[in-house]
Amino acid sequence: MESLARLGGIMTIEDVINKFNTTPFLFIGSGMSRRYLNLPDWKELLKHFAESISNDEFAYDSYENKAKTMECKLGMMPKVAELIQQDFDKKWFLDQQIRTIDKDLIEEIHKGLSPFKAELAEYIKRQSIVNMDYQDEIDKLSEISGKNIAGVITTNYDLFLENCFKGFTKYVGQSQLIFSAIQGIAEIYKIHGSVEAPESIVINEEDYIVFERKSTYLAAKLMTIFMEYPIIFMGYSISDSNIQSIIKSIVNCLDANQVNLLEDRFVFVEYKSGMVGAKVTPYTIMIDSKPLAMKKVTLGNFILLYNALENKKAKLPVVILRRFKKELYEYTITNTPTASLRVASIDDERIRDDDLVLAIGKASAFGLKGLSGLDANEWYRNIILDDLEFTADELLEYAFPKLIRQNSGKLPLNKYLAEATKDFPKCRETAQKQDFDSIISKTIKSNRKYLGGYQSVKQIWEQEKASTSKALRLIAYLEEKQMDVRELEDILKEIFEGDVNVLQNVGANERSDIRRLIRIYDYLKWGK
Repeated sequence: MESLARLGGIMTIEDVINKFNTTPFLFIGSGMSRRYLNLPDWKELLKHFAESISNDEFAYDSYENKAKTMECKLGMMPKVAELIQQDFDKKWFLDQQIRTIDKDLIEEIHKGLSPFKAELAEYIKRQSIVNMDYQDEIDKLSEISGKNIAGVITTNYDLFLENCFKGFTKYVGQSQLIFSAIQGIAEIYKIHGSVEAPESIVINEEDYIVFERKSTYLAAKLMTIFMEYPIIFMGYSISDSNIQSIIKSIVNCLDANQVNLLEDRFVFVEYKSGMVGAKVTPYTIMIDSKPLAMKKVTLGNFILLYNALENKKAKLPVVILRRFKKELYEYTITNTPTASLRVASIDDERIRDDDLVLAIGKASAFGLKGLSGLDANEWYRNIILDDLEFTADELLEYAFPKLIRQNSGKLPLNKYLAEATKDFPKCRETAQKQDFDSIISKTIKSNRKYLGGYQSVKQIWEQEKASTSKALRLIAYLEEKQMDVRELEDILKEIFEGDVNVLQNVGANERSDIRRLIRIYDYLKWGK
């Protein structure tokens, strides 16, 4: 084991953090919620609901005594929670006086949500009041979240972390985490649920049994996090059954050499009231006969930890890194570029690996000629969503020449011409050739007899949108005077909001129908 004899025989928090090869993940427990939001611990939380059932100061004790006489598969507290939940749910349906939740959660209860979990979520929200005594710590944690913290794992239900770590993507509950393509950076994993989704809350024995049953899948999902990032445990007792169970699931997947690698990556932070400064010591716990060594940091002020973390900084904000990683991942899976990720043709065999460069930043900063890699689907989508980070001038100058050749002269241009600050004669000439009659083919005109009684865009969409392709064809049959540009805009936005990549994901005929309506919309709104 590494000696702690440094700097006069004492290893500092800075020494521990400096050994990290990257920014860490925080593994945060209820102690942090009690500290920063004055929230009760597990026992006090259950005590509140036990007393609301019988209005007796010994109510909780009676449940605890009853639990001691029963088989507790996963400890006493989940069993106590189960017993309280059973009685609370019964009383809630009979006694309106204990109901405090709003109508949205009432509707969820109609659908099967436990009143206990609904009321528990609301209670935690009401009780979450920032402790001003620690405002300096909260401000510092929020400040370093941008570049100094890779992500957060927590068993807490409250909303402190998402309010503190702005821009981080949140995953609630085991199922969401297991079935999502996590990026492993700028993310919050609320593995025991959240007050925003009361049904996800893990609190009673059955919840924990289900959680344990799926723990192998969760461990597999978190394995990369634990092997690639330092982990700082905060707000837990090292003997906490929650943390022990999760660590056990991870460690049981590793061999002895891999477990040894965790020593410099696992840091357990212990709070000691009144302590001045901080103390770093080695610490070992046993996980099914496997020793797991880590560093333990004992302190009386978390500012000391946050200041040390400030020196371990990512080159870019972690939110930006996550966005880039996600875009690249999705492109790898789907082969579909997005507004933020553009890929030009690189099939040239002369291109060496070291010729390829990935760049992050505002597109215009890297040379606008890269806009030649823009495809027609993005050009069309931008007419509706305005999601490309390029000006109309840039699009017309750099993207138009290639796209107009690839699309047989059919390209919506009026929006860009209306927004352009420069003159583009060729673009304007092309746009002037595209009026309503030229956009509508002879076949479409001859098929207007199939409109039946339909006379408006909205009418067709409301009646036929169950079959999008049919609705799109029927709308195209309308005459120009029957086309309401606002109604058409609403429908096109609805289509793209349902699937931002709809033009890539539908068949050729439906894609052609959507594009036609976008050209009509572009003409009606900006070209007439």
